[in-house]
Amino acid sequence: MSGLIITDANYHAIVRKLISDNRKVKRGLNAQNLPSKGEGSRVRNQFVPREGYTFVGADLGQIEPRIMAHIMYTRYGDNSMRQIFVDGVDLYTTMAMMTFDLAEEYCVDKAYDPTGKFKPRAMMKTGQLAVSYDQSPASFAKKMGVTDDVAAMFFENFDRTFPSFKTMVADIREFMRTHGYVETLYGRKRRFPDYKRVAAAQAKNEQRRIRLFTERKALRNKANPTAADLAKLDRIQDEIDVLSEERGLVGYWERAAFNAVIQGTGADILKMNGIRNAQLCRERGWEFNASIHDEIKNSVPNEDLTRESIALIDDVMTKTVSLSVPLVTDIVIEPRWMMEYGIDEWDYENCRPLPEFANKYGEAA
Repeated sequence: MSGLIITDANYHAIVRKLISDNRKVKRGLNAQNLPSKGEGSRVRNQFVPREGYTFVGADLGQIEPRIMAHIMYTRYGDNSMRQIFVDGVDLYTTMAMMTFDLAEEYCVDKAYDPTGKFKPRAMMKTGQLAVSYDQSPASFAKKMGVTDDVAAMFFENFDRTFPSFKTMVADIREFMRTHGYVETLYGRKRRFPDYKRVAAAQAKNEQRRIRLFTERKALRNKANPTAADLAKLDRIQDEIDVLSEERGLVGYWERAAFNAVIQGTGADILKMNGIRNAQLCRERGWEFNASIHDEIKNSVPNEDLTRESIALIDDVMTKTVSLSVPLVTDIVIEPRWMMEYGIDEWDYENCRPLPEFANKYGEAA
């Protein structure tokens, strides 16, 4: 199927052919599944570059909220979130200051509001997801361990502060409902071929589902249920489970549609960065070892590990793609995976950590 152009017309035929093809391709290492915390870090520490090389990792910073800010600005003329990135200040601290109208001291990491009832920055970080997932204020209050009043205040203030955010989410979902797919900013599609059929069935059965809940409640409240009552209760529960699963699937697809646009665009950007990075590695004799989530990892020959090389990798990550918001990257130098040194902690002349950072991990690198 090499060279075949995939279109909406032949998409399903191609998928069926791929599913029915029993030929196997050797799997590579899925480094994304290696945990980065706890004992997982010890596993990652076992990955070392070949002799004479050093790892350089570069991670895109907050790419998904930057994509949201770009869409809000370019499609709706809403600069509220974009300006935070243009100013180069902390995203969630600034969002919390704007949303709750509080001084910075109350919105930094782990700080409480003046009443001591909630942590504005933590609420902001989780709340942005809650809004995009259509979570109710009551559910959000329970998740964050705050009162319903605080949760309701957050949702109200968020909508006022970032006026096009919910519109952006709603428009993406409505596009999926109408067309059966969504697209990333670069035109890559995620299809939802069964959505219309399942959503129509769910809407048709919703009244039936409500009646079943009422019947179940009446049977459960019976003081002395008979064997027939209990058998009927089981049948009702089975039908409720089927209808609830259908309803849950519709909700999942609607949330997935938004994620597909935002996360999918982030993946597109990393792929384009990866293509340019691979070209750079070929030109310079470097190795492109891995692409993990929003990060690329190279092995650079020790004699090439210079400030110029770091600047080239920075340019790959932040200038390959242009958005209305600046892109940033966090670059680390690693003698072994997860033994991370900042670019200002490295002695480039001798290719080792600066003396004051040599024992950063309990032993000399």
